[in-house]
Amino acid sequence: MAAQVSPLIHIEVVVRDAEEAAAMLKRVFGAEKTQLEFAGFLSGPGAKVVHVDLGGTVIQFIEPLVDEGLWAEHLRTKGPGVHNLTFVVDDLTEAVRLLQEEGAPTLLEMQFDWSQMLGELARPDVPPVTMVGSEEKLGFRLELAENPAKGDELPTPW
Repeated sequence: MAAQVSPLIHIEVVVRDAEEAAAMLKRVFGAEKTQLEFAGFLSGPGAKVVHVDLGGTVIQFIEPLVDEGLWAEHLRTKGPGVHNLTFVVDDLTEAVRLLQEEGAPTLLEMQFDWSQMLGELARPDVPPVTMVGSEEKLGFRLELAENPAKGDELPTPW
């Protein structure tokens, strides 16, 4: 059975300077930063995250702050560009299993403490956000997550 998938959450783009990338979209299109709290939650010692609303689509700029990991490797080997498309799925384990059957390996799992952002609305059992190496078959990687909030509604900012 096919995994259920949300509308696109964001397009993740690796850049050398996330603030400058966001500023360029503002100068050219009037695009504004969005999801400030969520971008701050995702930022850390390994990467700076900036979200920009461009025509109703969220562009997630990732600026690697360390010389190791998937984002730094992407920047080093391919230069700036689209790293992945991000979606929420109903059953992450099943979606990842189906992708592995199609030859798309798991590249990275990122565990977040969603209670830091969602408080009591956070599910206690959220599996790690998973990066899947689907680019050989699809032309892009997939970043998949389950809804971190209790209930069926995706939390703000999603």
